[in-house]
Amino acid sequence: MLSSKRICRKNKGFTLIEVILVLALSSLIMLPLLSILDFSIKASTSGNEKDELILNGRYAIEYIKDEIRSADVIMPSNKIKGIENEYRNIIGFILVIKEDKNTDKFVTYHAKGGEIIRIVNTAKKGTLPPYNTFTGNNAICEYVHSIDETFLDLENKIIHLDFCLKTDSEEKLRLQSDIFIRVPIDY
Repeated sequence: MLSSKRICRKNKGFTLIEVILVLALSSLIMLPLLSILDFSIKASTSGNEKDELILNGRYAIEYIKDEIRSADVIMPSNKIKGIENEYRNIIGFILVIKEDKNTDKFVTYHAKGGEIIRIVNTAKKGTLPPYNTFTGNNAICEYVHSIDETFLDLENKIIHLDFCLKTDSEEKLRLQSDIFIRVPIDY
């Protein structure tokens, strides 16, 4: 049987130089791997944020397009006095949808707090609702930076939707769409 003194003498362990060499070689291998991992995580996060922006923006554009197609009349938003002062970032047009024989529904959108909000009002047929009675807080899109380039082109009968969306990391994405108006326009 081996004595414990003999085992200790044979088993001296690693020298300081060996330990330093192992640590240096390990760090040379680990640093690039950690760098690649960090880059992959950032790329994945950025990709997910862009996907979220695209999904939000496309949903908003399709939602508004569907409402435009269902409208009976489209009018510029300045037709209702005071609405552009009440809702500073209004989309520039109002959709009039026949509710029943005696009532029309007025629908428009405005940007507020990074969202596009749908607001609605009703009025008797042939009358315009007051600007301060529009209600609704239906957010149809998030991450909105600007809708300033959205406009109603009366001459060519086109609604140009232009949404600038921004991620939390300040990356911007612009989504645009033109919709040809096939219903009467009330000037």
